[in-house]
Amino acid sequence: MKFYLIVAKGKKLGFPIPVVVDLFLIGSNRLCQLRIPHENVGPQQCAIVQRGRKAFVRDMGSEHPTLLNGSLVPPSEEWPLHAGDRLAIGSLEFVVQLQEKPLGQRDLEEWALRCLDRSKELEITDLNEDIRQQTAQAVNAAAAAAAIFDHMQAKRGLVKGRLRIGRDGGVTIVRFNDMHLVEEAEIALVSKELREHLNKANLRILLDCKNVRRMSTAAVAMIDELYSWLKPWGSNMALCRVRSELQGILSKMHLRNTIPHFTDKKVALASRW
Repeated sequence: MKFYLIVAKGKKLGFPIPVVVDLFLIGSNRLCQLRIPHENVGPQQCAIVQRGRKAFVRDMGSEHPTLLNGSLVPPSEEWPLHAGDRLAIGSLEFVVQLQEKPLGQRDLEEWALRCLDRSKELEITDLNEDIRQQTAQAVNAAAAAAAIFDHMQAKRGLVKGRLRIGRDGGVTIVRFNDMHLVEEAEIALVSKELREHLNKANLRILLDCKNVRRMSTAAVAMIDELYSWLKPWGSNMALCRVRSELQGILSKMHLRNTIPHFTDKKVALASRW
């Protein structure tokens, strides 16, 4: 199932925007997945967070309001999203919708316009009641299948802030959600989250850098400091799937000489380090 934001107010009325990652940032910053370059939109104003078949909107604590169905989402809080909900950011408004089947671009755009037409025809109170019923059915179906997917979910991991953390065998796998580890403020937040979730003894930790496309020297230094911080806990750490264009900065800062590095995740999991 895919979540979409359909433009309900703005220049691209009816345009469907797919929410393609588990942490989908919206704001004026160029690093956001949905960039809205407007003075009334914060650099990272809010995020769509997906967990399985559920989605939530999280206000990122900017000075600009995020509205869900006309109600203000409090700073740093996370509210659930349902099909038909209206999300207002700056001068734009979006309708949240779900689509089970993959569609071609033309069919997708026609479907999005039909969704907008239906939302205009329904009274908001009737719409909310219908959405609650659909959500309850989805939750019940998910609960019935939960036992089957427990093991798969453990491997896939859970999104925790800017990280996805899972387990495979005896290895804790930490994948960075951010594509760019460049800005010092963002790196500091990532470092804080890493230490909050890895403060246990005798862990084997694999940092998966598959999503990272840009990395600053400050980010490399943060990883090196984490490696040293883990040692007194009796934990060990390795890296995997660092892009070829980032190998140079690791070598320049001698990180490859101290921390085991693997180009393939499966090889890393099977190796001793």
